[in-house]
Amino acid sequence: MFFIDSYINPALLKFFYGLVILLLVNYVIKFVIRVRALPPGPWGLPFVGYLPFIRQDAYNQMTELAAKYGPVFSFKCGQFDVVVINQWKCIKEALANEHLLGRPKGTVIPGVIEHASLIEMTGEPWRQQRRVALTTLRDVGLGKRETEDSIRDEIKSFTELIKSFEGKPISMLHRLSLSVSNNISTLLLGHKHSYDDPVATNMESLFFNANKMLRFFNITSFLPKIARLIIKLNLSGLREFNSSFKKFESYIDAEVNEHRKKDIDDKEIKDYFDGFLHEMSKRQNEKDSTFNLNTLKRNGTLFYTAGSDTISFTLQWMMLYLVKYPEYQAKIREEIKQTIGLNRQPENVDRQQMPLTMAFIYETLRFSSLVPLNLMRRATEDTKVGGYSIPKDSFVTFNFWSVHYDPNLWDKPEQFKPERFLDEDESKAIKPPYLLAFSGGKRGCPGESYAYLQLFLYLVSFLQQFEITAEPGKDITLEGIHHFIFLPKTLPNFIFKSTDQTI
Repeated sequence: MFFIDSYINPALLKFFYGLVILLLVNYVIKFVIRVRALPPGPWGLPFVGYLPFIRQDAYNQMTELAAKYGPVFSFKCGQFDVVVINQWKCIKEALANEHLLGRPKGTVIPGVIEHASLIEMTGEPWRQQRRVALTTLRDVGLGKRETEDSIRDEIKSFTELIKSFEGKPISMLHRLSLSVSNNISTLLLGHKHSYDDPVATNMESLFFNANKMLRFFNITSFLPKIARLIIKLNLSGLREFNSSFKKFESYIDAEVNEHRKKDIDDKEIKDYFDGFLHEMSKRQNEKDSTFNLNTLKRNGTLFYTAGSDTISFTLQWMMLYLVKYPEYQAKIREEIKQTIGLNRQPENVDRQQMPLTMAFIYETLRFSSLVPLNLMRRATEDTKVGGYSIPKDSFVTFNFWSVHYDPNLWDKPEQFKPERFLDEDESKAIKPPYLLAFSGGKRGCPGESYAYLQLFLYLVSFLQQFEITAEPGKDITLEGIHHFIFLPKTLPNFIFKSTDQTI
């Protein structure tokens, strides 16, 4: 220090020291103000916050932290403040809060995904995209009889494939996804794929692998400023994820190019891609319009994956429960026999006469909790939930797992009990508002009714025609693993035996 003092002007040195102290004081003041404005929560490390301490089973960890800090707590996660909302009372309030409809600025996975899809948009762009998407999908068949007929045709083809195995073990991991993806493909692209189509099998495989690579609390989402460096250094396997995602998008890009070759008017819109391109042509003179090719590609990827993977994974959980608890196979099959018989294909209206079947579907959604933590939202203004302050631009997630396993809402929630959804005389299935499989409020999943339709038709069709067991000698585990969604850790090969041999 003597050496430095002898060569530097003392006044300049004092100014430098004073500036450092001023910056430190300013940092401490801002830090204290931020901490006091946020709900209580665990401390983390400088720069990375609590991110290194978040476990793979983040949904369980968030439930544990809520027991310690309260139903609304917060922590620093990388560059952002994250507020986690637990318990039905607080989540119900948050779902109705207009200031919690925003999304984080940028994309879900910065550095990998460059352009925002509908699900990542906020405000008027989100509202416009959502309105056009719902209108177009309804116009091309969503919610109409022809779409239901198309799904039944697909299920008929798929059950014929199952019959070809003649009681031999069959892996459903990818085959089921290929079938379900055909239903959303019809609405989005206007066509289906054969089960051995290399495009379809590659798309399914790519996104399945991508699902396994990414965690909900991942590095790029919470440290976006260094996302590209993280990918370049291949930290957390993100280079492989980036490669899989780009390959998947290349198939969507090819579909966009095929649709662009058509000259579409209002009467020739056959699918979502047609409708979007037609809307894009009408808005071509609008400044900063989000109706562009980049958004179409991102929306196409979003709808394709959300409309197939979530349903196929739920069906995978459903088959595990059917094999683990075979008594429900017998009960549901008896209900099928009493309502539609074993020959007529099920229809959506049959749900009203099949309470146990619907109760089984509800319990599958609760017990598996495929989306235990809601996709991050952003507070667009300072607001409050449950008396806790949530500052503007905080990230907010809802812990649906904490609701689905709350003993104050469910009797013995750790047990698989479809009967919990039946009324006293077991003549009606009742879905309470705190079954949050599809989120809720204005940002709830718009495809909820479409998902229920498919879950019902696939379940009834399977049990109407087959008795399902696991391959002999294989243990049935209900363990799951949380990435962005909650997947079965292992899936055995199943054996489908025709019901005409068992009933």
